[in-house]
Amino acid sequence: MSELAPPRVDLRDPFALAGTLAGARIWCNRPITGLPQLGYHDLDVEIAFLSRDDAKALPQHGKGAAAGETIPLPDATGLTGWIAKDGGWGAIEEDPNAPQDRVVQIRRVLPFLAALQGRVTLHAAAIASAAGVFAFVGESGAGKSTLSRCLAELGWRIAADDLLPCRTREGMVTVPLDEDRSFPLRGIYFLSRQEGLPCVRRIALPGAHCLKRLLVHGFGEIAERKAWAAQFGLYESIARTVPAFDLIEPDALSRLRQNALEVSALLSEPAAQTACRLGSG
Repeated sequence: MSELAPPRVDLRDPFALAGTLAGARIWCNRPITGLPQLGYHDLDVEIAFLSRDDAKALPQHGKGAAAGETIPLPDATGLTGWIAKDGGWGAIEEDPNAPQDRVVQIRRVLPFLAALQGRVTLHAAAIASAAGVFAFVGESGAGKSTLSRCLAELGWRIAADDLLPCRTREGMVTVPLDEDRSFPLRGIYFLSRQEGLPCVRRIALPGAHCLKRLLVHGFGEIAERKAWAAQFGLYESIARTVPAFDLIEPDALSRLRQNALEVSALLSEPAAQTACRLGSG
């Protein structure tokens, strides 16, 4: 972490719309390529990339110009910088001697900005059908994105690569996929791999176990009560209303397509396509 004090003056460079991601419209002071230009959004964030030679600058519309209104970037991001307590902006310090992909950096920071604005983002890959969305949660390297891509080859729609925005509507947990449409979250699958397994295994999880898993995999490094209340509230809604499972795949490269075929069959079952927990309303 840099020993520089949090920035205090407005950034003079103009901001431009960089794209949309995980329910957020992102404005940036540097050229960004690789973000979708269209998509659902219900929040706006500004992200400034600052040279170490100009680390006193802030996003031009940021409200957190004083040190007491900023939070250092959480260690989980692996980045140096600050975010505003209202979630309106983030400032990332760039090392010119070790350049990083800016889209990757935005992905690391965005969930925390969203949390501070009362929005919840799951660290999950996901696929969708006309019936709803199925999320895959797991440790890095568990194969979430790989499974999603393999399912896409079988005709499923990729809903998220690693950041899945979730909202609640009329008591149901939903995922906004298009600018004007949301889909119900039909299932959450905690993904793992096991050598020597003959086929994909799906094991139902009680709601309490689902809640614990979500807390473990959540973006929980911001000690702001309001942000955590929103996160916990949605996790609780998921655990109460969305069926959850352990999904264990055989760990072999030669099995990737077969794993996807077996998972596709499980998700295509009528019970999975209309799933909700009993008592969820």
